[in-house]
Amino acid sequence: MKVRAFAIVVAAIVFATVPAAQLPAVSWTCPMHPDVLEDKKAKCGICGMDLEPVRLVTMYTCPVHAVIEQAKPGKCRICARDLVQMTSALTFTCSSSREVNQLEPGKCPDGAAMVPRYTQRAHGDHNPKHGGTFFMAPDNWHHIEGTYPAAGRFRVYLYDDYSKSLSVAEARKVRGRVVTKETFDPKTGATRELASAPLVLARNGAFFEARFDSPTLPARLTAKISFRSGDKESRFDFAFPQYSKDQPPRIPPTPSTAAAPLAANAPGAAPDQLLTDLSARRTEVETMMKSGNYAALYVPALQAKDAALEIQTRHTGARGIDQDTLEANVKQIVLAAYQLDNYGDIGDGPKVQEAFATFNAAISALDSLVTGRR
Repeated sequence: MKVRAFAIVVAAIVFATVPAAQLPAVSWTCPMHPDVLEDKKAKCGICGMDLEPVRLVTMYTCPVHAVIEQAKPGKCRICARDLVQMTSALTFTCSSSREVNQLEPGKCPDGAAMVPRYTQRAHGDHNPKHGGTFFMAPDNWHHIEGTYPAAGRFRVYLYDDYSKSLSVAEARKVRGRVVTKETFDPKTGATRELASAPLVLARNGAFFEARFDSPTLPARLTAKISFRSGDKESRFDFAFPQYSKDQPPRIPPTPSTAAAPLAANAPGAAPDQLLTDLSARRTEVETMMKSGNYAALYVPALQAKDAALEIQTRHTGARGIDQDTLEANVKQIVLAAYQLDNYGDIGDGPKVQEAFATFNAAISALDSLVTGRR
């Protein structure tokens, strides 16, 4: 699977205590083709496998901070953006026994009530990430977002079936162009391109961009893309009544507040080095807090978040490590890092202290979990 499943939602959700009759209805889906969804048990119409039961719920998440999840619309508590809808699968588990994962709520072995777990679904998030227009490709796996950020500049962002950005390796397989002018022949029913520009992958692999003579607004553009060598081109038509507005980038840190580069970013960094980096970033956060340098907290905090996610990636599926505990610890670090970023920006000392307590405890727990298996 391309992305990590979302863990137990931190906020209290009513599904943990409501009667079973009030739970979302059970649907049936294919384990290989999640876009197949039926209201009764059957065979997958694509591969013939038995469909599996699932309860689907609508959650709300931040378009920028995916760690934020809740059951109702609202604002992101980190950046105050409007939350967007996402479809998740609801199951129930135990806080003390994360291996428990069942469709119906009940009691845990220790007598405690089960708690809800929300797992992101493939095709469950079709929200644009950069202020553009979002499409699912005909192959039912790739997704694209087209934006028009400025006159004569068209950008395409590529995602997988979980709406996560493609890796640079996958992006390099993509070929495409944007058609800026074409004509239609009513006699043959065919279109003929009159002007086009190639879509070129950015150096960091984040998006493709085409540049061309600037048309006036509204702009009508067509992207023609093949996702792998030998694939048939897919056509995507875009209409932009105005320029697309992306989220503004964060201002880079000044040399006086910038932390040293993570050794974890170097190719082949050892797992022990990742833990060392994580601990070092925690120390930097604590030092900045003591000196009152709240505005610079985001530098080491977000670098710690990156190190924690890399640790999770390298230990996913590893023997001797409880995967749910690994995921829960990393999620706490990620959330606390974003909170340190947010509360540091506004200079809220008590909230910074509270976020650091969670940040510190989660890093210690993650270190013990990883080192304890060796």
